[in-house]
Amino acid sequence: MEGGKRVLGMADGTAPLVSIVTVVYNGAEGLERTIRSVLAQARPDMEYVIVDGGSTDGTVDIIRRFEDRIDYWTSGKDKGIYDAMNKGIGLCRGEWIGLINADDAYPEGAVDRAMAAVGGQPGINIVHGDILMHFPAGGTKVKRARRSGFLLKYWEMVLNHPSFFVRRRYYKDHPFDPSFKVGGDHLWTLQAWREDPGQFLYVPEVLAHFTLGGASMTIPWRQVMEESDRMAEVLGFTRVEKWMARAVRACMRGPVLFKLWYNRKMAHLPGT
Repeated sequence: MEGGKRVLGMADGTAPLVSIVTVVYNGAEGLERTIRSVLAQARPDMEYVIVDGGSTDGTVDIIRRFEDRIDYWTSGKDKGIYDAMNKGIGLCRGEWIGLINADDAYPEGAVDRAMAAVGGQPGINIVHGDILMHFPAGGTKVKRARRSGFLLKYWEMVLNHPSFFVRRRYYKDHPFDPSFKVGGDHLWTLQAWREDPGQFLYVPEVLAHFTLGGASMTIPWRQVMEESDRMAEVLGFTRVEKWMARAVRACMRGPVLFKLWYNRKMAHLPGT
């Protein structure tokens, strides 16, 4: 299935500056919020593409309600989130691409701020910022980007992928590895950082809202370590680097889970 302004003959054919992609699968509960946040950016030089993985929960019905404002959408089986992201990127025509998944959202003016920051800087391929995390029980907290090559290499995704805006030509030459299930964005970001940290531009503002679900606390430890080991192989880590990555992740696992638990509990307390 497919639809949107391109299919309806409503597209004017002008290449936009920015393309926004939403990847979704059975995300009816939060998708409308995501769509409305993108459309509220209200830029005439922006297009919107949605890639659905063959949802069965009413997701497509929600997409159809906004069909005359979405440039293109498609629904069909894929090989996972990173395969769907690659598919969405391939459908874009803009110079810059933002990936905002269902359940997440852009604050007002986020695209404007990112594009204003990068204007006139041809050496920048990746613009990124902070995110506002929304906890399941209520409450929010800003997560600042941690621009540390050491932490990115040995610990976790310390930059905020929902806030990323990436040049389309860079994505074209640097697709996501679809064989990863939970760490493909981490691998992609670390590869880009190792290539050249100077191609990243940090905007010290909230550029995306991120909904923190239960999955963040329930990813099996075995899966985390398996993907960590696979990432080390892909990146050609030495034996010492592999050991360091395992040791740092093992040491940080407990504090990270405690921090997530504490932040969720804090949402119940008055004045937080």
